[in-house]
Amino acid sequence: MTSAPLHSDVHFWRDAALPGVEARSSSYTRQTFRPHTHAEYSIGLVVAGSTRFTLAGRQHDARPGQMVVIEPGEPHACNPDTGAGISYTMFYVAPGWLSGTACGAPPRFPACVLDDPELFLAWQALHESFAANADIGERQARLMVCLRELVRRHAAKVAEPRPENPAVTLARGYLSSRAGQRVPLNDLAELAGLSRHHFLRAFKAATGLPPHTYQIQQAVEKAKSLLAGGAPISQTALEAGFSDQSHFSRLFRQFTGATPKQYRSTADHQ
Repeated sequence: MTSAPLHSDVHFWRDAALPGVEARSSSYTRQTFRPHTHAEYSIGLVVAGSTRFTLAGRQHDARPGQMVVIEPGEPHACNPDTGAGISYTMFYVAPGWLSGTACGAPPRFPACVLDDPELFLAWQALHESFAANADIGERQARLMVCLRELVRRHAAKVAEPRPENPAVTLARGYLSSRAGQRVPLNDLAELAGLSRHHFLRAFKAATGLPPHTYQIQQAVEKAKSLLAGGAPISQTALEAGFSDQSHFSRLFRQFTGATPKQYRSTADHQ
């Protein structure tokens, strides 16, 4: 794989007619991402190169022709193997799209790396239809088939969700209502009725991220929504709670693998 400047080869596709669905293609030759989560299912196709990543406490490898499925809220950082580089395509799909294929419940996937050449080709064709701005009916039909087959072939019976620590639930709700603000650890611990150290351990155990990182990612997600709507980068940085545009751009790249300009420049197809 030829070397390329970091963040130079990243493209996004969104469509107002397919809310909650985003496609991307990316190529990287060195570490790009810090640990992060997505509110959506992340469904990736490794086109070239390789990656080694940690998910749910286990290390995984993915090679060309393999698919990677990461459930919402699972911390991960799929960086290229040292010296190998990686090219991949990705879909981020809101849970509601998959719930319709799994009797109304968000499906679980026991394996995060899938060897399924036929399904790989189907998702690859779906990505090509996004990149070519194919008719919306074609893209929607392909998406529904790909999701249905992904669930049918690889999803497990949905398990009852494990109850979350009430203190963490309270803190997450508080932070959700204040996206773009930075709440000190002491304030969160006091709200939760726990010591700083106890709260920090409980929060990271539940979310996979410490509170500070969780809040940065929450701000980045708010920024993505603003940029996708066409907001100027400078305005987005302020509304998402970043001290300056340079600081915003640096953290946005660490969590998304793209610059704010690259993310914003992707116009929604109408």
